[in-house]
Amino acid sequence: MTHILPLEIDAHDLHQIHVQSRKAAYVDVRMPWEVAQAPAGDSLNIPLNQLPHSLDQLPRDVDHLVIICAHGHRSMMATQWLRQNGFAAAQSLMGGMASWRRFQEMAA
Repeated sequence: MTHILPLEIDAHDLHQIHVQSRKAAYVDVRMPWEVAQAPAGDSLNIPLNQLPHSLDQLPRDVDHLVIICAHGHRSMMATQWLRQNGFAAAQSLMGGMASWRRFQEMAA
């Protein structure tokens, strides 16, 4: 039986993916102007409203397809939609970039 990933991943678990060098990809569903203000590192920027037309850009051979937005709302919508459309590895970053920044500040 295949392990089903939780719909959300928190900042600590996301950090563990980095540390353990697991095969992951990141999709930022924020608008380009939001990404310009606070980049999400090595992520593919596909705004939420363009996601249905951009499935061919998404990797399917990853263990985690982490979906990122500002606070976790858009990424959860995107994750649920992606799961319904065959992307079992899609996971929303809980709390979005705001939670990632808080995690990094606490870890520093």
